[in-house]
Amino acid sequence: MTESLYDLAGGAEGMLRIARIFYRYMFDDPLMLPLFGNPDEDHVGRMALWLGEFFGGPREHSNQRGGFYTMVAVHQPLTISDAQRDRWINYMMAACEEANMPKEVVDYFTPFIYSGALAAQRGSRRG
Repeated sequence: MTESLYDLAGGAEGMLRIARIFYRYMFDDPLMLPLFGNPDEDHVGRMALWLGEFFGGPREHSNQRGGFYTMVAVHQPLTISDAQRDRWINYMMAACEEANMPKEVVDYFTPFIYSGALAAQRGSRRG
């Protein structure tokens, strides 16, 4: 049996690793902080669940949060500038690299990183 991308990426711990690194970048960046009404919320945990489901792991994000459409709805009230969108892309790519994600995982994820960032921005009150 072929290993899933979720397993290849380290399972739940791998998802947490990417999310922790990503949000470390985000919360250290004054340009990105205005996107967060409450930085103390469990952004890392929610992203880890979403990533897990994206990579073929348990459907916990859908079970707990409603899945893809919840993610879209969360971004609608935001005003995401081109600079913030680009920074988000850079931080997500850097998080994958710093977390030592396997090439197969990064190759699968990269197109979504770009298209997802653009979709989130388009769904927002674009800045």
